[in-house]
Amino acid sequence: MSTRVARAGLYDIGVLETARHYSRDLYRRSIALREAADLDTGLWEREGLSEPQRPVGEARVRKSQVQTSARAAHRLPSVRMAHTQAAQLLKQAGLGWKSSGRCTSRGNGHCTSLEAVRTETVNRVIDLKRESKCPVVITGGTEVGHAPGLYSHYGGYKLDIKPNQCISRYIKSEFPYQRTRGDGAPLYGDSQTVYARESDHWDILFR
Repeated sequence: MSTRVARAGLYDIGVLETARHYSRDLYRRSIALREAADLDTGLWEREGLSEPQRPVGEARVRKSQVQTSARAAHRLPSVRMAHTQAAQLLKQAGLGWKSSGRCTSRGNGHCTSLEAVRTETVNRVIDLKRESKCPVVITGGTEVGHAPGLYSHYGGYKLDIKPNQCISRYIKSEFPYQRTRGDGAPLYGDSQTVYARESDHWDILFR
């Protein structure tokens, strides 16, 4: 779905804007379908959370009606962004960006890169900024050096943000505490987003 401007090596911003709105709508529809059907994605188990219980009878009625559509939506490829386009959208929305190495290379663990980040991940961290009305500064993106896995930083599903009193208070008040992760990080979240409070940042999974 993504295109590049000839010789510049950048994604076409008009196409990305269209894809942004499309992918957000698709994401929300597919989440609704998966939640209604109570499909087992394994996300909660991987993050050490407990799946909320739903009425068994209701789940059985809906599963046969929506399971096929949910699987089809899940197979659609994610729209990816170049670092420059993602950074531009974040800046326009009032979010900050920080790199300990003052660089953006995806292959350097001291950099903070947004190269190949999912459009939906960018959309939802912007939503976090807007809904919380707090300062949000990204300190970790898709660069190497994070834990591997399907829903990982490198895969474009996770971002790290700098903690501050406002955003920490918002996360803890809006999302229930679940448990402490194996590395000692407290986990807060729901079926769509998981917030892990690590030593010097919030590690956020946008599913």
